[in-house]
Amino acid sequence: IFDQTVLGGEVSLDMSAYSLRRDDPDNRFGLGTAQTRAVTNLNWQRQYINGMGQLITPFAQLRSDVYINDDVPGAAGSETSSAHILPSAGVDIRWPFIADHGFAQSVVTPVLQIVAAGNEKDEGDIANEDAVTLNFDHTNLFLADRFSGYDRYEGGTRVNLGVVYNLLAANGGFLRASLGESFHVAGENSFVTGSGLDGSKSDLVGAVAFQPNDMFRFTYQARFEEDLSRINVHEASLGLTFDRISGSLNYADIGSAAAYGRMSDEHQVWGDVRYSLGEAWSIFGGFRYDIEDSVFMDKSIGVAFECDCMNARLTYSESQDDNGKTDHSV
Repeated sequence: IFDQTVLGGEVSLDMSAYSLRRDDPDNRFGLGTAQTRAVTNLNWQRQYINGMGQLITPFAQLRSDVYINDDVPGAAGSETSSAHILPSAGVDIRWPFIADHGFAQSVVTPVLQIVAAGNEKDEGDIANEDAVTLNFDHTNLFLADRFSGYDRYEGGTRVNLGVVYNLLAANGGFLRASLGESFHVAGENSFVTGSGLDGSKSDLVGAVAFQPNDMFRFTYQARFEEDLSRINVHEASLGLTFDRISGSLNYADIGSAAAYGRMSDEHQVWGDVRYSLGEAWSIFGGFRYDIEDSVFMDKSIGVAFECDCMNARLTYSESQDDNGKTDHSV
C-alpha cells in the first residue's frame, strides 16, 4: 500500500506467482499436468461522504496475468500460454439511516454497487486450480470478483443491490440482517448453473445473526430463488457458552453444483463441545453427521492444554470415507 494518494485515493499493489506439476490430474475439473501462473493487481479506491450522508466509494483495478498450461482437457493444444490485461472499475454507494432507541441503536443501510469489467478470457485453455469452489452468499455479494481464486475472472457489467440492518444494544448484544441480489446487465456472464449467479438475475442471498449476550449466538444464512419457490442453500449455527462448558451445533443443506466441486447434495449436521477442567486443561469432543447417507463422517474426543507459552492437544478421531471404510487416528 503506497504512502502517497492518487486522485485523493489509496493505491495498492499485490502480486502472486506459483508453478505446479502433477503426475495424475483430476479431469473432473479440467486440470492438466502442469500450470505456471503470475498475477499482478494494481488497485485504487477512494471514500468520501457527501452532504446527504451517503458513503461513496469509487474503485478501479488493473489486473495482468500470464498462464502456461500443459495437457488441459479441451484446450487448443497440449501446451498453451496466454496473457491478459483485465481492467475493471465501479462505485459503491451506501446510505446509512441511524436511530437511537435508548436501549439500542439501529442502522439501516441500503447499498447500490455498479461494477464494469472486460469479459473473461481463454478460460478453456486455463486449468481451474484455485477457483473451483464457489459459495455465493451475503459475504461476497458486494465483491468486485466473486470467484474464490485467480484462475477464473468475473467479467461483464453487473449491478448489486441490497440492504443491511444492524441493531446494537448497550450491553454489547446485537442483531444483524442483510438481503440482496445481483443483476448482470451487459457482457459475458462467467458463471454457470449451480452458482446462483448465472443468468441476468442472481438468487437472493440473506443472513441473520443474533447475539443478545456473551452466552448465546445464533446465525442463519440462505440462498434462494428470486420468486421464493426454492431454497438452494441454507445454513444455521447455534453457539452456547457457560461457566466451564462451551459448544456449538451447526446445520447445512446445500444443493449440488458439479461445476463448482459439489458433486451431490450436502445435508449435514455437526457440532463440538468443550469442558474446562481448570486454567489450562480442558476436554473436548466433536462430530459430523451426514443426513443424506445416515452415517457419522467424523467423531473425535481429546484433551487440551493451553497457556500463554504453549498449546498442546491429544485427539482420538474416527472418520469414514466415501467407500464406507473407517479410519482411526490419534
